[in-house]
Amino acid sequence: MATNEPTTKETDNDAPQELTGLRARLAQVHNPGLYVGSGLGIASGWLSGDPLLFTTLGTTGVAAGWAVLGANPGPWRWLPGQGEPWEWMCRNSRRGYRRRVRRMRRRLQMDHGSRPAVGTEGLLVPTVGIADGWRQRDDRAVLVRAAKADAYRKRSAILRAAWAKALPNWERGWWRRYTPAEMALRAGPLAAIPASSYIDVPWWAHLLVASTAATWGAHVWALPDSAAAAAAAQAEGIDWYLARWAEWIACDNGPLPASKLTDVHLDGDKLTAIIVSTTARSALGLDQDSISIAFEVPPNAVNVYRPDDMAASRAKLTVRLRARTSDLDTADLAAVWEEYSPYPGSELLDPETTEYGRRFTLLMPRRGAAVSDVRPLAIAQALDMEGAEAVSHLHLRVLDARRVEVNELAVNPLQDGVVLDPRALVMDDQGYVVIGLDVYGNPARWRLMIPNDGKFGLTGRPGMSAVHSFSSGTTGSGKSSLEETLLISQMINGMISWLADGKYGAGFASWTHVVDWMVKSHYGAMLMGQAASDVGKFRFSTQMKMQWRDGDGYVMDGRSFFVPGEPFAGMQVTFDEFNEMVMDQGQGHVTPLLKSVSNLGRQTRSAGIGARIYVQIPNLDSIGTNKHANAIRDMLQSGNIALFRTARADIDAMSLGSRTPGHRLEPIPEKFPNGSATGGLVYIADGTQYTQSRTMFHPNPVRIARELPRPTLTTQESDAAAAMSPAGIAYLRRDEYRHMDAAEEEAFLRDLVQKEQARRGTNTTVLDLAPTPPLETAAEMDVEDDDLDELVPPSRSELVWRAVDHGHRRNKQIAEATALKPTNVANATKRLERLGKLAQIDRDWHTVERINA
Repeated sequence: MATNEPTTKETDNDAPQELTGLRARLAQVHNPGLYVGSGLGIASGWLSGDPLLFTTLGTTGVAAGWAVLGANPGPWRWLPGQGEPWEWMCRNSRRGYRRRVRRMRRRLQMDHGSRPAVGTEGLLVPTVGIADGWRQRDDRAVLVRAAKADAYRKRSAILRAAWAKALPNWERGWWRRYTPAEMALRAGPLAAIPASSYIDVPWWAHLLVASTAATWGAHVWALPDSAAAAAAAQAEGIDWYLARWAEWIACDNGPLPASKLTDVHLDGDKLTAIIVSTTARSALGLDQDSISIAFEVPPNAVNVYRPDDMAASRAKLTVRLRARTSDLDTADLAAVWEEYSPYPGSELLDPETTEYGRRFTLLMPRRGAAVSDVRPLAIAQALDMEGAEAVSHLHLRVLDARRVEVNELAVNPLQDGVVLDPRALVMDDQGYVVIGLDVYGNPARWRLMIPNDGKFGLTGRPGMSAVHSFSSGTTGSGKSSLEETLLISQMINGMISWLADGKYGAGFASWTHVVDWMVKSHYGAMLMGQAASDVGKFRFSTQMKMQWRDGDGYVMDGRSFFVPGEPFAGMQVTFDEFNEMVMDQGQGHVTPLLKSVSNLGRQTRSAGIGARIYVQIPNLDSIGTNKHANAIRDMLQSGNIALFRTARADIDAMSLGSRTPGHRLEPIPEKFPNGSATGGLVYIADGTQYTQSRTMFHPNPVRIARELPRPTLTTQESDAAAAMSPAGIAYLRRDEYRHMDAAEEEAFLRDLVQKEQARRGTNTTVLDLAPTPPLETAAEMDVEDDDLDELVPPSRSELVWRAVDHGHRRNKQIAEATALKPTNVANATKRLERLGKLAQIDRDWHTVERINA
C-alpha cells in the first residue's frame, strides 16, 4: 500500500481538476465572443441614424461573406478540428491542371512549320527560327507534359510545407461543407442584431437583444473546441463506439457474442480497430449491416477484412464515420467507390453492364495498396452489393501491375455445366488440352507436355517433356471428374495411365479394367512409384544411345530429351489422396513412397513421365517435412495447379511459393445462384493468375474410355523394370489382382515381393517386408537413436520441434538452442503450427503432438 501512494498523488496532481460552482461561472466569462456579442447588442440598441445604418450594412456584409466562405470550403475558412485545406487545394487545382492540359494539346495540334519569307528578288526564302528545332521535335509533347508535372509536384510540395508550418495542427481536422441552415445560424445573428434597432420596442426588448447577442457571441467563439477538448471528445467517441459494440454486437444474442474491439483508433472521419472473436465463430463472418446499424453509418462505410498473416479469430475493421450520402448517386459506381474506397488513392474506371452482370476496372495507386491487396470482400462491402453471396459473384483478373478487372456475375455462366467433348481433348502443338471453360467463356486448358524448342527426333517429331500436376479439394468438389477427363485425354493422345487410388479403390472402382495399371492399397502405391522410377531409368539409358536432329537439320548423338513415340509413349502416374498415403509415418511404405515420387519429380520429366497428385487438405505442408517431401513440393509448384472447393476459407495458403496467387482467392461456394451444386468448379493457375473454371463432365466417362485403345509399356520397358526391382514384377502380374479389394491386394503384393526377393537372394533392395504394425504398437513405439543424426541429419522442423519439447518457448531461445537463423526458426514454427504439431499460447510455443505422429 505504501508504494502505491506516491503514484496516486502524482496522478491526482497531474490530472486537470473540474471546476464547479462560482469558479465554473467565472471561467465561462473568459470568452472574447461574449464581450463582442454583448457590445454589438448594446451598441445596436443605443445607436441611431447614420451610425446605425453603417453598422448594419457592415455587419450584413461580413455575415454574407462569412456565409459564402463557409458554404464554399477553402483555405480561408480553416478551423482547428474541422478544416483540412490541403484536400480542397488538391481538388480545386485539378480543374486548373486539366485546363492547362487542354490548352497545351490545342497548341501542340497547331502547325508550327517554318513559313517562307519573300526575298528582294520576289523569291521565297525559307526562314529558320531559333525555336523551330524545339517545335519540330517528335517527343515535344512528352517533354512538355513531364516538365508540367514536375513543376506541379514542386509547387504542391511548397504549398504543403507552407500550410504545415503556418497551421501545425491542421492534419487532425475533417474537411466538410457547411449547409445553408448551419451558416444561417452561425452568421445570421450578425446581420439581424443591428437591424433589430430599427424596430420600435420597449427598453426591456433591447436588453433581451443584448443578452441574445452575448450568448451568440460566446457560442460562436467557442466553436470549434480547443485541441484538448477535441482530444477529450475523441476519447469520449471511442468509449461510445465501444459501448455500442458491447450493446449491439457482443451481447448474448448479437451476431458475434463475447467479441471485443482492440487497438481502436479514431482519426478524423475514420475508425480503425481489430475484432477479436472469443468463440468458435470467425471474426471475418461478421456482416457489415450489423456494424452499420450499431455505429449508425451506411453499410458502404464498413469494411471488414483479414490479412493473410492474421489468425482466423481476428479481423480488421475500418469505418468511414462521416460519409457523403445525401447527394451521392448510388448508381454511379465511380462516385460510390471514390467516397467509400477501402484503398486510398484507387479509382474505379470503365463501368459497364454485361450479359451476366457488371464489369469495371480498379486502378490502384502508385504508392500504397497494391494489386495483391485487393479483396473481393472489400469491393462488395464498399459498393454495398446485395445478397449474402455477393462476394462469390465477384471474379478478379489482374491486368497489369496496377489494374484489376472486376466482373460481377449475378448469373454464373458456368452453372449449366460443360459437356465432355472428346475432340477438345486432343493435344495441340504446345501440349495443351481443353478440359472445360472459364468464367469469361474462354477454353480452360491443361498441359500434358511441354515442347523442347529446336530439338526433334529422327522422324521429325518435336521433343517434349512431361508436366507434373497438383490439385486439392474436398470430397465432392470435382477432383475425380477432372482425373477421369484427363484419363480419357491421355488415351486419346496415346499416353500410358497409371492410377493409385488412395480411397482403397472406391474413388475409381469402374476404372479398374480400363487403365494400364491401377492399385487400391497404399502399399501398392509405393510399388507403383518405384516401378515408374525404374521405367524412367531404363528410358534414360535407352535415349542416351539414340540420335536426334536440331532445328538446322544437324544429326547429333546422345539424346537427353523425350520424343513421343520414339520409341516410348508418354506416361502419367496419378496418386489420389496422396496426403492420406503419407500421413502415417509409422507405416513402412511411407518413406519409399516419398522417395519414389520425389525421384519422379526430379528426374523423369525428360523421360516423358509425369506425376499428378491429389490432396484434400489445401496445404502442401500436409505431405511431410523431410527432404523427399520438400522435393515433391518444389515439383508440384512447377506445373498444373487446380484448386477446388475446400472446407477452409484460406484456399490460396498452400505453400505454393512462386505460384502463390496474385490476389486473394475467395472460397468456392457449395451452390450456384440457381441452387445447383458447384461440382467441377475450380481455380486453374496460369502463372500467378488463377481463373475460375469448370471442368467437363460426363455421367459415364468409362463408357467412352472403353472405346479407346489402352496404351501400355513396351516389352523392353516392363522387362527392364522387372529386372530392377520386385515393383516391376507387380506390374507384370497386375491382371492377377485387378479384381481384389485393397486388403486382398496388399496381402497379395506383400507375398509377391517377399517371394521375389527370396528368389533373387540377399544382394537386392528389401522393400518393406515387415507387415503393417498394429496401431497400438506403432503409437507406443518411441525409439531414439542419437547415432542416426550423424548419418541422416534431422530437418529444421525436427530441430525446432525438439527444442520446443525441451522447454525453449520463444523464437530467440529456439534459434540459440538449434544454431539456426531467426528467419528459419520463424518459418519452421509457422509450418509446424499449420501441421498441428505446435501451438502458440501468449507468444510461447508448446508441442501438441510428436512430429512423426
